[in-house]
Amino acid sequence: MTTTASAEKLTDMEVDVIGEVMNISMGSAATAMSTILGTKVNITTPRIETVDVEEFEFTYLEPVIGVLINYVEGIDGSNVLLLKEDDMKKILSQLFGMEPGDEMEFDEISKSAIGEIMNQMMGSAAGALASFLGKVVNISPPTMLDTTSKTSVRELFALKGESLVSIKFHLIIEDLVDSEFISAMEPNLAKEIVAMSMGASGVDEEEAPPVEIPAQPQAHAQTQAEVQQAVSQQPPPQGYPQQQPPQGYDPNYQQPYGQAPPGQYQQPYGQMPPGQYQQPYGQKPPHPSENVVSHQQPVEVSNYNYRSFDAPPDQANMVSADNLDLIMSVPIQISVELGRTQKKIKDIAELTLGNIVELDRQAGDQVDVIANGRLIARGDVVVVDGNYSVKITEIIKTKEELNNKN
Repeated sequence: MTTTASAEKLTDMEVDVIGEVMNISMGSAATAMSTILGTKVNITTPRIETVDVEEFEFTYLEPVIGVLINYVEGIDGSNVLLLKEDDMKKILSQLFGMEPGDEMEFDEISKSAIGEIMNQMMGSAAGALASFLGKVVNISPPTMLDTTSKTSVRELFALKGESLVSIKFHLIIEDLVDSEFISAMEPNLAKEIVAMSMGASGVDEEEAPPVEIPAQPQAHAQTQAEVQQAVSQQPPPQGYPQQQPPQGYDPNYQQPYGQAPPGQYQQPYGQMPPGQYQQPYGQKPPHPSENVVSHQQPVEVSNYNYRSFDAPPDQANMVSADNLDLIMSVPIQISVELGRTQKKIKDIAELTLGNIVELDRQAGDQVDVIANGRLIARGDVVVVDGNYSVKITEIIKTKEELNNKN
């Protein structure tokens, strides 16, 4: 038993990695809960430890609600979320819009709401985990445990090993909850997440085939004598006088860099010798038979005649009439609104046959005529040939008139 438990225990490095992964995934879950409740939700950095199944307890959280999450794709394993029952009641009260003094009971509607909240939270957490690991991660719909006690949770994890990973989070919901919950995870699942996070693929880097680098062709090394011989054999360029070596010139003499040969005029850097044409950079030197200064041919310039886009008046009216016919054939959905009201989810769930829903209009008030979602008129309800109809009494033309009426 001791050997197995030691093998399942996480090392310090694995604790750091799984802590960072769970911090990212639960951060995404907090964002999902914040969207559902419409308030700020914060889940702090987790505290992780590996404990024996028989020693795992959460007495300070009881009574608790247990939610089982199974990973069905990407990674294999399961974990159990343990949340305070009082915290879940506060969350449901916020979701249902109940007053602080109203009593919340865990009926079928409440359990369905908890399942949906957990589904949204853990679905977002699985999505964040998938982005971090670089692979698809899916979970089955979270299920609430029928009985959540120290004995039932121990029996659940005892079937899969002798230890479990306890991950404790601090949950803060603005002006509502400041508490703690636990995520109990299988050690094998935690180690699998750590291995994927560290990029372990099971292939030893030393076994990777060596990469062959193609040999680069070596340039032919020429001696100084070959270079001088090749330069001396090249004919001088046409159009320029050939420069004769000065008297006493030694072909084997190596000229110091930046100095002119003995007896030769040294031209300042960036200037051309006196009387020599200076060729602009990037252009070929002119041929001797060509003049340096060229005369451009005259360019003929004329005004541009712009095309007129104005259609004849008769043709413009014809096009406008055709477009108007097209618009006139478009169907418009007309609806009449008798009134509105606002109810809590709890009140809607309790609706039965024979209940009366009160609206914000009194008897005899005008009704709204709405075209494709926009208020266009108001009128009175009348009966024509046994059918309800609306007699228009007011036309709403602009948004300003609508704001003034309201």
